[in-house]
Amino acid sequence: MNGFSREARCPICTLTCRFLTTDDYNSGRDGVSLPECPGHFCLTRERALVDTLRSIFSESEIAELTSHEVAPLGLAFSKFLQEKTKNYIASGFFPDSPFGEMVGDLRNENAEEQTFEDETFDLVVHIDVLEHVFRPFDTIAECYRTLRPGGVCLFTTPIYEMPNSEQVAFLQSDGQVSIVGEPEYHGNPQDENGSLVTWRYGYDLPLLIYRATNLETEIRRFYRPSIGVFGPMTEVAIIRKPGPEPVSLDIQPADEQTGLYQRLRKYWCARADSRIVDDVKKSKQAGS
Repeated sequence: MNGFSREARCPICTLTCRFLTTDDYNSGRDGVSLPECPGHFCLTRERALVDTLRSIFSESEIAELTSHEVAPLGLAFSKFLQEKTKNYIASGFFPDSPFGEMVGDLRNENAEEQTFEDETFDLVVHIDVLEHVFRPFDTIAECYRTLRPGGVCLFTTPIYEMPNSEQVAFLQSDGQVSIVGEPEYHGNPQDENGSLVTWRYGYDLPLLIYRATNLETEIRRFYRPSIGVFGPMTEVAIIRKPGPEPVSLDIQPADEQTGLYQRLRKYWCARADSRIVDDVKKSKQAGS
């Protein structure tokens, strides 16, 4: 195709805009242009995240959420959480400053060893962070630890068309980093030098998460041009923390302890027997 253009309803701002790409799939991750967008530019995976969030929580529930965004991009999704959730905090990684303290607008946190208390948030989100940490499953476990019962962790990370994930950068005990092959860096709004890619994930990512943390992961893969979400590596991962167990009321059948249940049962059985007798009598009379 020479180009792909269509009207789509953005899940973030809920406005209908024209989405332009060079094709209807491969350019969907990073090559979408929104010339009519009245607000902040948004990435395809940001739209996928908000669509997923709105499928899990109602608008009124979103308004009551306490949310944490790890390493925010500062684009439309960050603005959405700031405006739509009740309490929002964003964290970044500044290794030369004390963890747990604010550095500008961001709370300084090591995603692999966070200082937040247990069960602090209803929602934890990170966009394309997991491929840049050396201990991704510790990061997942920490995000889960800080969730309240019934809370949700949503995240995106590039998932390649390969069966097995591979670690491509390792942190040695002496603090040195060893890299397999040519180093790859992605953009980082907090570091002009970018972020080193440490993992390349394949289709086994949910399995690796389960083996390391015993947590179940749902992966949503999209082809929804109607909301401007399509293309490779636009999956959203969902990890849920179960809510509190429902209280058992141990209800007995209709006041059985007072005898009312037994009296009612006896009454209706007697009525049924009476009807059977009447039907037999009517049948005999008709036969005679």
